[in-house]
Amino acid sequence: MRKLFILLILTVFSNLSYGQNEKDIIIGKRFTIKSEILKSDREISVYLPNSYNDNNYINYPVLYLLDGRKFFNSFSGVITQLSSDASPQIPEMIVIGITSQDRVKDSSPTNSLIGYTKEEEKGLEISGGANNFLKFIQKELIPFVEKNYRTNSYRTFVGYSFTGLPVLQALFSVPETFNSYLVIDFSAWWDNEIMMQRFKKFSEEYKGSKRDIFFTTVDRVSNNVYPEEYNSGWTFIQEFEQNTPSNITFDYKKYKYKEENHHSMPLISFIDGIKYIFRDHMVNYDEMYTNPELIQTKFSKLSERLGYSTYLPEGIINYFGYLFLYTRPDIEKALFYFNYNTQNYPLSSNSWSSLAEAYKVKGDKKKAIELYNKALELNPKNAEIKNRLEELEK
Repeated sequence: MRKLFILLILTVFSNLSYGQNEKDIIIGKRFTIKSEILKSDREISVYLPNSYNDNNYINYPVLYLLDGRKFFNSFSGVITQLSSDASPQIPEMIVIGITSQDRVKDSSPTNSLIGYTKEEEKGLEISGGANNFLKFIQKELIPFVEKNYRTNSYRTFVGYSFTGLPVLQALFSVPETFNSYLVIDFSAWWDNEIMMQRFKKFSEEYKGSKRDIFFTTVDRVSNNVYPEEYNSGWTFIQEFEQNTPSNITFDYKKYKYKEENHHSMPLISFIDGIKYIFRDHMVNYDEMYTNPELIQTKFSKLSERLGYSTYLPEGIINYFGYLFLYTRPDIEKALFYFNYNTQNYPLSSNSWSSLAEAYKVKGDKKKAIELYNKALELNPKNAEIKNRLEELEK
C-alpha cells in the first residue's frame, strides 16, 4: 500500500512538471555573424523587449553589452524588470550581447606585455586589437542590428573590467557611435595607465554632442589576501570629474570593499548605471493621479536630453486612462491619457479605440464613431471595433 501511495505521488508530480501546458521560457537568441573586418565569425546574443512582438510601430533604443555570454541573462533581466510595471525606471530596449573570441586582443587599445602585476606576460603578445574590434561593432554589427530590428538612434555601450577599456576607447576615438557609456571597474592599470593619458587629450579637444557616462569602482584594501592600496580606476574617475568636457554628463559610484568587490559588483553597477543614464524616466504617483500634464512636460525634457522621442509605455498610459474612465471617474483625466497615447503612438489601433471609448462614455457619439473608424483603418480585422461601431451606428 505504501509503495502504491509513493507511486501515486510521483505520478502527480510528474504530471505537474511535464503536463501539456509546458512551455519554454525564451530570453533571447544567440547566433554568429561573419565579420570581414575581423576575419572571423562572432557570437551575438539578442534580447527583445516584451512589447516588441505586440506591435510593428515602436522603435527601441539599443544596449550593446561586452562580455555578452557572461552577463547577457542577468543584465537582460534587469532591463526587463526596470522597464516594466506601473512605474518603469528606464525605457524598454533591445540588448545585444557581444562575445569576444579573445578577450585580451579585442579589449586592449594598445599592444603591451606588462600585466596587472607589472610583470611581462607572454599571453599579452596578441594585445592591441580594440580599434579593430570597435570598427567591427561600428561598421558591421550596428548596421546588421539596425537592418534586422526596429531600432531608434539611441545606443548605450557597456563594459566590465578589461572590456571597459574598449568602451572608453570608443568614447575617445568614435564618440558619435554611442550616446551613453557604462564603465564597470575598468582595467585602468593597462599599459602604464594609457587611458589616463588619452582622457587628458580628449578632455581638451572634445567639442561633440552631449554624451552620458557612468563609472563604478570599489575600495581597494591592503591585507595579506589582497595587497593593494592604489586604485588606478579611482584615480581615473577623480581626474575625469575634475576635467569633464562641457558636453559630457558624468557620474560615478564607489562601493565599499566589505559590501562589494571587483567580482561581485557588476550587477549592482549595471543597475545603478542604467538608472543614471535614463534618470528622470520614472514618474511618481502624485503626477499620475493629480496632474498628468506634468508627465508630458517631464518626457519632453527627457527626450530633449536623450536626443530621441521617448514616452511611457503605451500600456501604462492606457491603464491610467481606464482607471479614470471607470474606477475613479474623471473624464477629463481619462481623455488626457488616451489623447496622450494617440500622440505618442499614432499607429496604434488600440490607442484610438480607447480614446473612442472615452468619448462614448462622455456621450459624444459622433466623435466616438469617428475615432473607432480611425482605429479600424489601422486594424481592419478587429472584430471588437467593428461590433462597437455597429452598436453606435444603430
